[in-house]
Amino acid sequence: MSVFITKAQTTKINGIEVTGDTPWVISEEDYRRVPIQMAIRDAEKDWYKVFGYPPVIFHNKPATSWKGPVIVFGSSKNIKSLTKVELPIEKEHFHVFLDKINSKNKNSAVFAAGADDRGTIYAIYTFTEKVLGIDPMYIFTDHVPKKKSEIKLQSGFEIKSKKPTFEYRGWFINDEELHDGMHRDPLGGNVIASEWMDKILETLLRTKGNMIIPESAQYPDANVYDLCKRRGVAVNHHHVTPVGLNMMNWPKNIPFSFITEKEILLDAWEKAIKVQADKEIVWTIGFRGESDGAFWHSDPAAPKTEEGRAKVIAEAMQAQVDLIRKYQPDATIVAALWNEQGAFYNKGLLKIPDGVTKMFADDGRGFMRDNGGKYLQKGDGLYYHVMMMMLTQNRTTEGVPPARFYKELKRYVEKGATKYAVINVSGIRPAALSVNAISDFLWDATPALRKSPEVAMKDYLIAWYAREFGEELASGLTDLRLHYYDIPYMREKMPVQGRWKGARGEHLLQYLIQSALQRFGKGIVEGQTFDEIMESTKGLKRINSLSQTKEPLAETADFFPSLWESTLKLSKEIPNDRKDFYQAHFTYQVAVHMYSAKALQIVADAIEAYKVSLNQKDFANAMELALQEIEKIIIEAHKAEYDKWDTMFMHVRLMDVWKTRLQLKSIIAQIRKESYSSESRGYMNGSFWKSAQEYMQHGDGVFPYFYKHSGRGLEVLENKLKD
Repeated sequence: MSVFITKAQTTKINGIEVTGDTPWVISEEDYRRVPIQMAIRDAEKDWYKVFGYPPVIFHNKPATSWKGPVIVFGSSKNIKSLTKVELPIEKEHFHVFLDKINSKNKNSAVFAAGADDRGTIYAIYTFTEKVLGIDPMYIFTDHVPKKKSEIKLQSGFEIKSKKPTFEYRGWFINDEELHDGMHRDPLGGNVIASEWMDKILETLLRTKGNMIIPESAQYPDANVYDLCKRRGVAVNHHHVTPVGLNMMNWPKNIPFSFITEKEILLDAWEKAIKVQADKEIVWTIGFRGESDGAFWHSDPAAPKTEEGRAKVIAEAMQAQVDLIRKYQPDATIVAALWNEQGAFYNKGLLKIPDGVTKMFADDGRGFMRDNGGKYLQKGDGLYYHVMMMMLTQNRTTEGVPPARFYKELKRYVEKGATKYAVINVSGIRPAALSVNAISDFLWDATPALRKSPEVAMKDYLIAWYAREFGEELASGLTDLRLHYYDIPYMREKMPVQGRWKGARGEHLLQYLIQSALQRFGKGIVEGQTFDEIMESTKGLKRINSLSQTKEPLAETADFFPSLWESTLKLSKEIPNDRKDFYQAHFTYQVAVHMYSAKALQIVADAIEAYKVSLNQKDFANAMELALQEIEKIIIEAHKAEYDKWDTMFMHVRLMDVWKTRLQLKSIIAQIRKESYSSESRGYMNGSFWKSAQEYMQHGDGVFPYFYKHSGRGLEVLENKLKD
C-alpha cells in the first residue's frame, strides 16, 4: 500500500490526539451495507483491544454536545457533506486524512473514506492497522496489539491509495486439511465452519484482497457463498469446479461426455450458474474430468489426439461462456490454463473464447509455466502457490521465498497481465509470512519491483519481523529466515540434480521415508534379498530408487547444525509474549526439516546396509533410531500447539508424519515378532480427502445442488427419481 502526503484541500490541523473516548461518526446508509457493517464491527473489537473501551458512535454527524475530535468512517457518497476534501471515486480507492468537520463545532477529525464498499472496508482496516497498530494477519500470527491510552497523529498525517496492481486479488483455500480438522462445519454444508471462514475473509480483506475460492470442492449452492457476499468478497472457482460445478462428486451411473451426452453437461453448468447469479462471481471456465483428472479419462468417446482433445475443451469453454453471459452479461470470466489445458494453449492448440482472461499457473514450486511470458498479454492473469500438496512441497512451513514471486510475477506487471491473480494459501498459518508478502505485492507491486528481488525480499522481511517481533530483533530474524531459505533442497537447484531438481519442501522428505518403507519394508520383514525386493515392487505406485531417495540429503548433514544453533540462540531474545509464535514460525519449521532429513538418512543407509548384510535385526535397530528423529518432530510440533492451535498438527494428513511414525513402529514390531496396530491412524486411515468429502453424502438436493431448496437438479436425475 502506498502511503504519502498529498496537497488535498484539508484544513490545517495541528495533529489529533485519539483516545478511547474519541467518538466515531458513521453514516446510517453505510451501516446498512452489510459488508461495511461487518468491517465496522471488526474495527470496534480492534478499538476495544487497544483502548479497553467500546467506542461511542454518532449517526451521520457529531452530536452538538461534543466539541472534541472524532473518527469518521464511510463511503465518499455518504460522508461528502462532512468535508470539503475531494473524496475518492475510483473502484476500491480510499483516503485516510485529517480535516475539520463541516459542522457547528468544526470538530477535528480523522476521516477514513472509501469510493465504494470495498474501498470503505479498506479505509477502515487501514485506520486500524496504521493508527491502532492492528496486525492485518493477527488471526494467524497471534499478534496482540499494545494497550494504549492515547495515540497522537501529527499534522499532515495522510494515507491515500492508488490503483491496485492486480484488479482481482484472491486466495484459494485448497487442500484445507488444517481448516477441516480444527474448524469443521458442524452443519455439514461446507468443509469449513462459517465462523472460521469469516475469520479467513476478514484477513483477506485486511490484506486488501477481494476474491476467494473458499474450498477445494464446494457445491454451487454452498452457503459459504452467502457469507462471501455478506463480507463483500467476490467468489471464484478453480479448475476442478468450472462455473462452480462440483466435479469431485459427479453422480454415479450418469454419463460424463461433451461428445455423446452434451445436454447433460449443459444442464449441469446452467444450473450451477443460475444459483450463483445473485452474487459477485469471477467465473472460471475449463473442461476437465471427474476428480481433477483430464476429461478423456472420464469419457471413452474422447478423441485420442491432442488436437482433438483441445478442440473439445475449446467448445466446452465457449458453451460455458455463453451460459454465463445469459445470466451475467458483463461478468469477468477466467480460463484456467492448468495442467493439460495450459500445455495445449502453449502448443497453440487451444483457442480461448473472446473476452476471457487467460490464467497461467505456476508448477507448484513457485515457477510460472508460461514459456517465460511468451504468450502473456495485457488483461491476462495468474494462479500461484505459496503452499502446495504434491508430495514434495511445504505443508507445515514457509516454502516460497518472496524473491521468487517478485522475480516470476514481474513480467505480469510489466505486460499488464494483471486482471486476475489467485494464490493457493492452503492452511495459511504455516506460511503466514509469504501469504502476507504476496498479498501486499498484488495490491501494490511497486515497492518490490523498484529493487532487485533479493533486496526487496530482505527489506520486506525486516519490516515484517519488526512488526511481529519488534525493531531490535528484525535484522537478526531476517538473517535467520534467509539462512532457512538456503536449506539445500529448498534452493532453486539442489546440490544433486536428479529427479527432484530443487525448490522442495519438508513433505518431500516425509514422502521419501514412507515410499522407501513401502517399497522395502515388507520384503525386509520377510527376509527377501535386495534383488527379490526390487523385482516384487516394480509395479508399485509412488516408488523411488535409492539414489532418488537420497538426492535431497546432499549437504544437509553439514548445513543443519548451524541453522539449528542460530534458531535456538535467537529464541532466547524473543519477548515472552511472542515465544509461542516464534516456536511455530521458526523453531518447529527448522526442526521438521532437520529431523526429517536425519530420519531419511538413517532409513536410506539402513536399506543399503541390508542390501549387503540381509540382517533384519540391524535394520530394526536402525528404524528405532529413525523413529526417535520422528518423535523429535512431534515434540517440537506440540510446543507450537497452543490456544486455538492446540490440535493443529493432528490434522496434517497430506504430509502425514503420524503415518511415518506408525510405518516405522510396524516394521520394527514385525521384525521383532511383537504386536503392532496399524500403519494408518483415524477412522478414515488418515485420509484428508475422505474426511473433507464425507459431507457430500448428506445433502438433500439433486446434483449439482447440495440443498433441496436450491431447485431442480439435473433433469436426467430428476426423471430417474420419478421412475
